[in-house]
Amino acid sequence: MKKGIIALIGMIVALVFILVAFFGPWYSGTQAGATADFYLTKVTASGVTIEYSSPLLTGLDIKSTFDNTMYLTIGALVTAILALIGILGFVFNFGKPNMMRMLGFIFGIITFVLALVATLYFMTALPGKIPTYTAFWNKDLGPGFAWYLMLAAAIIALIASIAMLLKKSAPEVVAQPPQ
Repeated sequence: MKKGIIALIGMIVALVFILVAFFGPWYSGTQAGATADFYLTKVTASGVTIEYSSPLLTGLDIKSTFDNTMYLTIGALVTAILALIGILGFVFNFGKPNMMRMLGFIFGIITFVLALVATLYFMTALPGKIPTYTAFWNKDLGPGFAWYLMLAAAIIALIASIAMLLKKSAPEVVAQPPQ
């Protein structure tokens, strides 16, 4: 099997998970007979889309929480792409192998940190901003699938980064002049 293939597959999966998490609901549930999904840029409640700047949500101070989570998610997405470039360079021998390996490792670790911080920040910042809800996991509302995907992406990015660090590149062969 080719060197770094585990890291390559892992980082591709992490990148896909982050991308899906960016567009998916981070918080969802049913309250008073209405189904609500909270995305990073909007809320949908029983088929009606409401922007966070809407007067309907002025009583909720959740815009900053979703904005900050969105910025962290974008950062994780960018660093995952940079890690994938480093891993691809290592696996397919583009550039210096050790530099590409370290590029994949460093940006993979940064992806892990940003994805983990996004999930932990969202989990700690949201409770208390929705009236009558003081915990992240509630009877009616709870984390949406995007939150779980982002957490899984963080773990997969860490595994891919460690796999990248453990791979040793072949020593570079220097051509010897004929004697």
